[in-house]
Amino acid sequence: MAIQRIEYTHTFENQLHQHLSWLAKYVGAAAAERQLLEVLDQFEARVRDHPVSAPVCEEAADLGLTDYHDYVDTTLQVRIIYRFDPSAETILGMLFLNTRQSMRDALVQLCLRQE
Repeated sequence: MAIQRIEYTHTFENQLHQHLSWLAKYVGAAAAERQLLEVLDQFEARVRDHPVSAPVCEEAADLGLTDYHDYVDTTLQVRIIYRFDPSAETILGMLFLNTRQSMRDALVQLCLRQE
């Protein structure tokens, strides 16, 4: 199945920019941007070819959200939580998190912003 679009929520974009700012303090702005773009490129390449290859996100499934997948980049220790809509052939990046961040808190914030 060919993925037609990959989109990102405002929450995802905000979290990505926050992570960029944090990472830039340690490696510089250019290196931080390069590293995060590489993570996004790898994520997009993987889900374009295999949209449900990342495991179902356990924390989301515990809350009844069984269609959220959890892509983890072990190098930067970040997670991309996404949904796949097969009818629209679309991937929606929902959350961009550090692996130590609270998934439950992030999901609550996401749900509150969508109302």
